[in-house]
Amino acid sequence: MSTVKEQLIENLVAEDAVSQRKITIIGSGSVGMACAICILLKDLADELALVDVAEDKLKGETMDLQHGSLFFSTSKIVSGKDYKVSENSKLVIVTAGARQKEGESRLDLVQRNVTIMKSIIPSIVRYSPDCKMLIVSNPGLIWNKGRNLSQYPLYLGAEWHLRYCEG
Repeated sequence: MSTVKEQLIENLVAEDAVSQRKITIIGSGSVGMACAICILLKDLADELALVDVAEDKLKGETMDLQHGSLFFSTSKIVSGKDYKVSENSKLVIVTAGARQKEGESRLDLVQRNVTIMKSIIPSIVRYSPDCKMLIVSNPGLIWNKGRNLSQYPLYLGAEWHLRYCEG
């Protein structure tokens, strides 16, 4: 027989095993963390996953978000280097990429970023085959390469912003 306390705190509705509004952000740099904070402030997800190769930075950023999660509706914030944490995402925002080195041409930067995308996109598709992808990158030429790496990535970068402002 259960106690009165156990009866009062018993869940009346079973929790969903799979998140209904999961968003994953690939890259925990400035742009990725700005996206994460906006998602949390606007209550756009019931689960937020962060993925990055820089484990120490990722761990620190995740702990910051988790400490502030008392003020957000998103109850679950997870992170890891392994793309498994992104499993069943509805939206994946890719902010990872290389920065332009001094004296480096834009074309060389594109090639380095295409190499990065070639390692990222297949992993995303493996764990979240039905997700929408939002690729935030500079330069925008990555979009043409990204289209060949998965079915329907969505690219928003400097070119989109300029076209949107003009139209």
